Amino acid sequence: MKKIAGLLIGDECDQQLLGLDEKHDRLFIKKDQELILFSLDTFKVVSRFNHMGYPDSVIFTENGRYAAVVFRQGLSYRNKVYVIDLSEDPADIRFSYQGEAADSYRFTIHSLSNYPNHILIGRKHSLELFDCEKGKASEIFSTKKEIHLVKIIEGENEDYIAVRYVPERQPNPNIPTIDPPDIQYYKLKDGFISNWEKAENITQLYFKERTFRFAIKENQTILTNLVNKIERTYDGEIYKIGIERVDEECQYACGSIYCFNQSNKDLIGYSFLMDTKTLMPVYVQKDGPSLYYYAKRNYLIYEEDSREDYIAIVEFTEEDHQSLTMELLSKGRVKRNKVDSKGFKQIVL
Repeated sequence: MKKIAGLLIGDECDQQLLGLDEKHDRLFIKKDQELILFSLDTFKVVSRFNHMGYPDSVIFTENGRYAAVVFRQGLSYRNKVYVIDLSEDPADIRFSYQGEAADSYRFTIHSLSNYPNHILIGRKHSLELFDCEKGKASEIFSTKKEIHLVKIIEGENEDYIAVRYVPERQPNPNIPTIDPPDIQYYKLKDGFISNWEKAENITQLYFKERTFRFAIKENQTILTNLVNKIERTYDGEIYKIGIERVDEECQYACGSIYCFNQSNKDLIGYSFLMDTKTLMPVYVQKDGPSLYYYAKRNYLIYEEDSREDYIAIVEFTEEDHQSLTMELLSKGRVKRNKVDSKGFKQIVL
């Protein structure tokens, strides 16, 4: 693995890699109250935005044309949601204010494979299907109780929405109680949200124009490459797998896996790249940060745990694949790839 560049922000700053806009070759980076857009084509900062709060979350629509950017307001859970058109000149992107999401906004705003131009926003007392192309909500479903968490279960022609509400006796939704969760289900079909008695207790998401499916059913994690018609099942009791994203060319899935160490029964966590053709991890970092794969230039991008560089851009090809099995992961027997840092470009943001 060859390190191409390191983006230096500084330990004194509140910093985070928020997302990768592969379609337009840009990284979204948080630096205190500043949102930085960094070009992977020119290796230069193309724009900086501030005065809207602390950038905290970026949610891209399924087609990659739009994004919702959430700015936290001060130290509270208050937030502001803005929608942007990613095809606009990065120096003149307009941030269209779209109100406030629920307090747990990181878990209440979602992209939808059945609605590639839309995002679903869970507000405090409503579910909103927002049409980013038209710049307005196409459906608003009001709720009598305050929303805490929103989960999407994607289907072939209809989706289900599981909503966990804030308990009436819980004044702070971010402090858990021992009360049983108040969960209700809804159906999203043909652009309309309606009550639903109860959907199946499953997880199901599609990625990249519905070419890759991630599902959890009856303690079984099922990964499916729908193009090559390949499927692999993992025991959900042993391996807790999550898929966060799939690159534009559908080469790798990025996510996380947690498993119990067979030696001392401690929980081990990894961030990983998974080959979508074999549905097996080919690169992991123990207790590592989120990984991003930029297919156009075979870049692996992640936050480094070091004082020198904060965001690493590393060349990653098939030659860098690790020989991994689930058994090796559960035993913690994973050798970290050596990264050749000689001559890399250091960029101060």
